[in-house]
Amino acid sequence: MITKLVKLKKFGIYKSFSWNEDLGKFKKKNIIYGWNYSGKTTLSKLFQILEFKGSKQYFSNPEFSFEYSDNNGNVIGSITNSNYQEAPFFFKVFNSQYIKDVFISDDMDLDFQPISFYLGDESGVLDKQIKSLVNYNELLLARKGKIKTFFIDEFEKYDKKTGSKFSEKAKEIRKNYLDGNLNSDNFNLSHFRTIAEKVKQDLSAYILSNEDRDKIKNEATSEKKFELQKDDYNLTERLKQLSDKVQAILEDTAPKAIQFPELDDDQELFQWVQTGVKLHENETNCKFCTKELPKKRVQDLNSYYSKKLKEIQALIETASSEIASEKEKLKIKFPDKKNLGDNYQNDYSKAIEAFSKAAKQYANQLKILENDLKRKPNSYFSSISATSIELVSLETALQKINESVKKHNSWIEEFDDNKRKALAKLLDHYVAEYLLSDSYLDKEANSQRASRVIFKIDALVDFNKIEVSKLEAKLKSLVKGQEELNATLSILLHRNDVQIKISDDKFTLERGGYPASNLSEGEKSAIAFAYFLTELKSLRTEEPSLLPKTVIFIDDPISSLDSNHIFQIRSLIQDFFKGDDYAQIFISTHNFEFFSVMRDSDLFKNVRGLDKEEKRPFFWVRRKDDNTSTIEKLPKTFSEYKSEYVALFHLLRDYKENLSKQDFQYAVLLPNAVRRFIELYTAMKYPSSHDSVDVRAKLVFDNGSKTPHGVKLLHWFSHQLQFEKVQQHDDKLLQIDDAIDDLLTYIEKEDGLHWNGLMNKP
Repeated sequence: MITKLVKLKKFGIYKSFSWNEDLGKFKKKNIIYGWNYSGKTTLSKLFQILEFKGSKQYFSNPEFSFEYSDNNGNVIGSITNSNYQEAPFFFKVFNSQYIKDVFISDDMDLDFQPISFYLGDESGVLDKQIKSLVNYNELLLARKGKIKTFFIDEFEKYDKKTGSKFSEKAKEIRKNYLDGNLNSDNFNLSHFRTIAEKVKQDLSAYILSNEDRDKIKNEATSEKKFELQKDDYNLTERLKQLSDKVQAILEDTAPKAIQFPELDDDQELFQWVQTGVKLHENETNCKFCTKELPKKRVQDLNSYYSKKLKEIQALIETASSEIASEKEKLKIKFPDKKNLGDNYQNDYSKAIEAFSKAAKQYANQLKILENDLKRKPNSYFSSISATSIELVSLETALQKINESVKKHNSWIEEFDDNKRKALAKLLDHYVAEYLLSDSYLDKEANSQRASRVIFKIDALVDFNKIEVSKLEAKLKSLVKGQEELNATLSILLHRNDVQIKISDDKFTLERGGYPASNLSEGEKSAIAFAYFLTELKSLRTEEPSLLPKTVIFIDDPISSLDSNHIFQIRSLIQDFFKGDDYAQIFISTHNFEFFSVMRDSDLFKNVRGLDKEEKRPFFWVRRKDDNTSTIEKLPKTFSEYKSEYVALFHLLRDYKENLSKQDFQYAVLLPNAVRRFIELYTAMKYPSSHDSVDVRAKLVFDNGSKTPHGVKLLHWFSHQLQFEKVQQHDDKLLQIDDAIDDLLTYIEKEDGLHWNGLMNKP
């Protein structure tokens, strides 16, 4: 027995459903309730995929997982989208698609009625039925041959063992695209096939631009002819230090104990005398003119050329030397760009150019410092201002050079690996480019669709073969099957004018003795449901019986039928499933009255008194705000009342009385619940079939006083086609509290008798 739908993703409106433990578990007998377009039929189609083992598909690549248990409730396995063809159950699904399949053939030009029965040969027509099935199989196999030739065989040309399109393209790539760098051992059909499987997942991600393709091709076909290069160029920048030092020298001054204006005004004389003083220490005569030196002349000059002056001169000389050294640092010998791989030369050249520009600016700043030092000898005894400089840095430029060289060195060190990677990337490009240009994915999709059609044909052919075997050996009589179907139809339609008849060795539908045409949707639903029950009976009478292993899903069996048929459908279902010889049953409906009579039927008599919601086998398919569906436990309000109208009333009243409205469990349902309640209330008060709910609301509520607040408003934003307005948090939604309060207050005050009935008051 299936106990949980653990997950359901990418299946129509079920975008990402996962089982909530509050749901409890599915039981052997389950009812699923939900309003129109909530997702019930979509859920039945999931079971239909299991029924047909995948030959019926509705959505691409869905993900699902069922959990199933033994009779003791022990989990024993899962049915998923990857293993469902080996599921341990049979499945039978009645839904709108089933009705279409009964009355509408596929496009294979069937020459017999789409309704066929598992019956015997009492009327002597079995041989012709068998021939009909055999002929039909021949038509199917002929169609299969055409499909296979046109789609599958055509697609197989890509990957056949000899002379395949992949082989020819691999040869072309080896010869024309890679300059003979590969041979058939390096790149052949097997390699092409492997790459194709990878890149087809996203062709555009593997296709390179022309520039990238040529760059990678150079790397893939290059030879190892380069050497490692120095990649740690650096220098210690001292521009800021030198600038500070020059500024300090320029601002420094030497004291003068004695005045010598002639020396102050003549720089050349100043320097000549400073040198001469050293030559005349302890001398009495001038060594140049031989004349006697004035007394204290040397002493006075030494006082003029003070120790501080000498220090400044020494600092100028040192600073000039340091600036010269700093200039020499800039004379770095970088490798020629030709010593680097082709793919790295461009970045390297840009880095060298950037360094040269920065080095020139750096040298210019050093030149400014030199010129400032040359100005100082004219101002030893006074402070002068330094020229402003720009603190240029070479660090970024050197870093760029090192980075570009390191890339080259890494390439050299990993040359073989890089070459292999480049070749792989290039081959990915060529294969992806070919698949795109040859519309490979479209042809693959067509081939896959054709395979699914062929699978369906093969399944139908095999099924027909089994049917022939059954018809030959052990099926029931035609007359008995005919009588059973007509008896069921009579119950459903309340009349005997529509009958299953045997005509020209075929089953046909007749109305009043003539071939039936223009059947109503209700008649089609009734006939299809009668046939569905006949199929289930055939499973029950198999030897051994298949019904105990069959999970049945019945979706809205009263669709297109009027309310008079509800009890007939309930009676047929209750009668058929009164025993215990089936695996599990799910019944879904949007009709609350049908839900109510099924809930009260003998089929569910053992669960009526259960108080704990998780034990009740009543579930709810609900459409959420984000336009997705989910499965929840049916609110107790709905499972307790026999009228949808009364259930809606108590849902609205529960909300009104709830003090924590922001925590109300079913708040998202309030707009649609109010709309439905107003529809039912106004239809009861003014049962006109021609007027809309807006017109009825105006007629019912407008009694001379103010119309209840928000009735029109609630109708506006609860309408399904405008449901996105609720998602957008329209300010009208904020008025729902007042609208519900006014609506219920109106009924209590203006329709007291009706209110007391709803409240179960005397």
